[in-house]
Amino acid sequence: MKNKLLVLATISLLSTGCSRVEFIESTVKVICPTGAPAVAFYNHASDENFETNGAPANILSFLNASSPYDVVVIDTVSGLKAIKNGAPYKMHSTITFGNFFIASTGNDEDETMSSDDKIVLFGKNQTPDLLFHYIYGNQYDDAIEYVNAVTDAASCLASGKNVLTGSDVDYVFIAQPALFSTLNNTNAPTYGKSAIAANIQELYKNKTNNKSIVQASVFVKNGSNCDEYLEILKSDIETLLDFPTEVETALGSVDEDEVKAKYGVPARIMKAVVANNNGLGLGFKKARDNLADINNFINIFGLEGINEDYVI
Repeated sequence: MKNKLLVLATISLLSTGCSRVEFIESTVKVICPTGAPAVAFYNHASDENFETNGAPANILSFLNASSPYDVVVIDTVSGLKAIKNGAPYKMHSTITFGNFFIASTGNDEDETMSSDDKIVLFGKNQTPDLLFHYIYGNQYDDAIEYVNAVTDAASCLASGKNVLTGSDVDYVFIAQPALFSTLNNTNAPTYGKSAIAANIQELYKNKTNNKSIVQASVFVKNGSNCDEYLEILKSDIETLLDFPTEVETALGSVDEDEVKAKYGVPARIMKAVVANNNGLGLGFKKARDNLADINNFINIFGLEGINEDYVI
């Protein structure tokens, strides 16, 4: 009798205009960082079970047995470290494959990064720092000044200065979409002078025989059934890459402040960066099919390679 009532309730739910997507949303609880990974969920602005957080450390704290989240999106290295430490989750897929760039402020007269220039990096001992050193080694160590977050790096690029040290800055390691916003800020002192100096994704591929950065990934709690939800997510990402205007279609009726609060960036900037050669590095690749690239990437961070026991 209970099963019959459940079937009738489901039919009633679907017949009153609730789509299959909305029904699935109501059963899958997700947390994701703002910025590039969140853009993948552009169709979930009204989904109460889709939450974002601007502090990755807060998200990482939910990779545990008592977590209410079926899906946790976090940087690949942190997620796999948590699993190795006993978190009851498995890696399902990767949805961002790098959105890192080095930008010049226009202060460097010879326009060539060298050890006597001033270089700003954000995230000391974290992904940006370790990627930079993997690619360039230690040749620029004396030139580096660290800032805490990508927003701080953006401020250095916009002003051409590091307000914390008073230094004139020549180059800044930065991520999209902060890079796009800064380069297009007509009020910035460096507007018209600043430019992209290096694409970290391309440099990484050149160094690794065409392997990809495995940046932000989807981790599914053991016992959760999220297959259909994630198939829809895959389809959404593929649609967005083909038709970047879809993000404005999905979010156009939502107040811009609400969009910025949930996604970290306005819809118009999401569209512009995706349309510019997929500057956010969005994509969808199952972890099971990408173990070689995953292991190459996490080895940079001193993490032992994984096998199929870590993926779903």
